[in-house]
Amino acid sequence: MNIRLATGAVRLRIDRSELGTLLSSRALTLEVALPRNHTFRVNVRPTPVGGWALDSDPTGLWVTIPRAELEALSQSLPSRSGLEHAFELANGGSVLVSFEVDVKQRKVE
Repeated sequence: MNIRLATGAVRLRIDRSELGTLLSSRALTLEVALPRNHTFRVNVRPTPVGGWALDSDPTGLWVTIPRAELEALSQSLPSRSGLEHAFELANGGSVLVSFEVDVKQRKVE
């Protein structure tokens, strides 16, 4: 899983095997070790009921995506388009979460 953070946006990009993990109802976690024994985690998990969810604290981000949307995305592959959901912020702004599956074939060296 790769993450890109920008002003007002979070982009999550996974590969096909990671999509398979989500479709089997298991979560994905990316852990980045930081100085002073800290770790920043990003967790993406599917939900069989309910909608998108985004939570955060200084230690990481937690994103929940409806399983039905993940299944529809899987059926549309290969495609460059992914899923997006905007979350309203307390300050009146919003953050857009984009979720993509990398469809490029990687060369094995």
